[in-house]
Amino acid sequence: MNKITIYSQNDPMPRELFSRLFEILEYSFPPDERRGFEEHYSEFKRSFFRSMVLEQNGEIAGFMNYWELGGFVYLEHFAVAEQLRGNGIGTRLMGELHKFTENRPIILETEPPEQSPTALRRTEFYTRLGFFQNPYEYYQPPYRENEKPVRFVIMSSPRGLSYEEFLEMKTVLYRDAYQTNWDYLT
Repeated sequence: MNKITIYSQNDPMPRELFSRLFEILEYSFPPDERRGFEEHYSEFKRSFFRSMVLEQNGEIAGFMNYWELGGFVYLEHFAVAEQLRGNGIGTRLMGELHKFTENRPIILETEPPEQSPTALRRTEFYTRLGFFQNPYEYYQPPYRENEKPVRFVIMSSPRGLSYEEFLEMKTVLYRDAYQTNWDYLT
């Protein structure tokens, strides 16, 4: 049986379920692209944060951790359980997210496609789902002290961003999701 649940500040994810989600997060994202367990779990205390989880037969098949930031939705983490990849779960989750966004743009960070074959496959996947690469230089702020920023490409759906929209999005993203006024380019 398939079940999609959205967890939030008003309906936080049970810790045991989050532990299973975090296992997928750990093997899907390197440490410099994710928070630690406690820090990430504490995001449920924040009103902007959501986690959409698709369960199949009681197991997490995939999830999306995202932020509703006023004029746009920021998709921070999106992963499918390793043994279930290639079965349409990611496409289904993205379709569900689009239903909830009320036509607001969806923004995500991804590795530059030239970085690796995996990065290229991700970019092609997001492009097939209707995302556009934005040509503006962007760095993810470090999650922890003494870490370096991560160079990413911002992709957006249903269209690309103007430079002014990109700058506004970056300011809101840094302030509200990353809780910093850090900017690599200043």
